[in-house]
Amino acid sequence: MSFSSDTKEELCRVASEKPCCRLSELGALYMTLGALSLLGRGQLSVQFTVESPAIARRIFVLLQKEIGIIAQLHYVSHARFGGRRKCVLTVGPHQAPALLMRFGMVDALPDAPPSLRATAPRVRLTRDCCRRAFLRGALLGCGTLSNPETSYHLEFTARDEALRLNIAKCLQSLDVPVKQTVRRGVASLYVKQSDQIATILTAAGAHMAVTTLESMRVRRQVLGTVNRAMNCDNANLQKQMDASEKQLESIAALIQSDRFATLPPALQAIARARTQYPDLSLEELGATLSPPIGKSGVNHRMRRLVQLAGEDLGGQDAPQT
Repeated sequence: MSFSSDTKEELCRVASEKPCCRLSELGALYMTLGALSLLGRGQLSVQFTVESPAIARRIFVLLQKEIGIIAQLHYVSHARFGGRRKCVLTVGPHQAPALLMRFGMVDALPDAPPSLRATAPRVRLTRDCCRRAFLRGALLGCGTLSNPETSYHLEFTARDEALRLNIAKCLQSLDVPVKQTVRRGVASLYVKQSDQIATILTAAGAHMAVTTLESMRVRRQVLGTVNRAMNCDNANLQKQMDASEKQLESIAALIQSDRFATLPPALQAIARARTQYPDLSLEELGATLSPPIGKSGVNHRMRRLVQLAGEDLGGQDAPQT
């Protein structure tokens, strides 16, 4: 399973004890997964269509606990999508008014069919616990998470304005800045910082997912540090090899021009050492001399050799470090 699926499985196991929180979560699930059907003669029904059995079970339990409704469950297979099966929870016309009344979507009139006055639930998000519950429902209904091993990305696909505003309000209460994009006419809210994603998941109750996210983040940081160190070492090694090659070319040029025999003994000694040990660093090369000299002394002598070779060739090369 993916990180996103595992997170939603965990969210489906979060206990929701307060009636206000259950209603807020149900409101988010209705706004993301629900659909209202007009059956004629004033009759209404509600359907929740989901791909995850865990989310279907979550909706079923919330409806039973909060509204006292037993939804009907059936499955629909789509041949064009490889036979993938979806769960459909149906709240029939005898029970749908009770749910819609709790959402503030219908008016109950005595001896008359319910009168529809809104197409979206009126969700109260004044309490912190209700905002967290709504956020949990939004994650289950329209949230997606990328694999933290590769990238950090949490996104809510908001199919209407009311849903987008409610999600934004919940995120603002957590001090999480959110960005918006539009794909094919559908707005999406997204977050791309690991600490902000952790804040959202913690608020929703996905504590195991946060632990996984943090461990992945630390792992990526360690791997990034190791890779940077290896790249730096490789760059330094390449620089050292290039400098050594240039020094060997300069020494060969001095020998061919008969200038080598006229050099001071100190320069001849370092030239012989470099010819004998072409792969050593300057510090290691200085340790082979008798008496040994430090890196600075070797570097000074090498600069002098390269300079003299450049003069013999009719120009002066840049000093080598």
